Amino acid sequence: MPTKLISIATNTFGWIPEKFEKELQPVKTGLEKSGMRYLLKTWVSISAAVGLGAAIFSLLLMGFLSIILKMEFANIMLFAILLPPLFGASAFLGMTFYPYQKALSRKRSIDTNLPFALNHMAAIAASGVPTYVMFSLLTAFKEYGEISAEAKKIIRNVDTFGLSITSSIQQVSERTPSKNFKQLLEGIKSSIETGGDLKKFLSDQAKSSLFDYRIKREKYMELLATYADFYTAMLIAAPLFLVAILTVMNMIGGAVAGASIESVMVLGIFVALPLMNIIFLAFVHITQPEV
Repeated sequence: MPTKLISIATNTFGWIPEKFEKELQPVKTGLEKSGMRYLLKTWVSISAAVGLGAAIFSLLLMGFLSIILKMEFANIMLFAILLPPLFGASAFLGMTFYPYQKALSRKRSIDTNLPFALNHMAAIAASGVPTYVMFSLLTAFKEYGEISAEAKKIIRNVDTFGLSITSSIQQVSERTPSKNFKQLLEGIKSSIETGGDLKKFLSDQAKSSLFDYRIKREKYMELLATYADFYTAMLIAAPLFLVAILTVMNMIGGAVAGASIESVMVLGIFVALPLMNIIFLAFVHITQPEV
């Protein structure tokens, strides 16, 4: 978003985060954990501006459609009252929820790649290099997703802001969206400060993490087998059985809730069945564990 527009939005709607700062603390936390470089006041102001823009757009769209569809005046007034607040509030809530969603996405990336990154970190630590070098080498591996991004922040804090490696690790651990990665960083920091065996700590963490990964993977594969049985019964066998029944009913004549058999079959095959498949795929994706 252009800096000029951000400035206008902040000047216009900056009073909202100032007045409701306590209520907007979850948004602030989401911004910190998402890695987005926005202050709470700036992001909420942008969200309010987007909400206002969505409300105005919905009003213009409704006016255009009312002309095309030749709507009655009463209906136009009803939509004019209901649609702009609905569109505006939806856009505002969507924008304020986005940092939280991005933080969840980063958490998933970190937790998914953590077992493999831990193995790499343990191997690097075993060579006896300093912790700074370990994190520096980790930044070069894009395969680790957000873990590489977190390692970059640790190195940036040391190189650019002059923090010690322990202070940098502490700062990143406070803002990472992953509880597992936070515990790892705190363990590394503690090992450095107390003179503990960092090599052994990372090696034990890598073994434990890989074991948990295998267990989660096996459980998920068993769950997928259950989903497959459900899919076969409800979305393959049941529709075929229903189509067979409707075909017989169509041959002997009849109707379903006043609709012809052909209409019901077309609606079921081209609307209901694809919709049920989409819902099932969305359910499988949402319930997919971090493996």
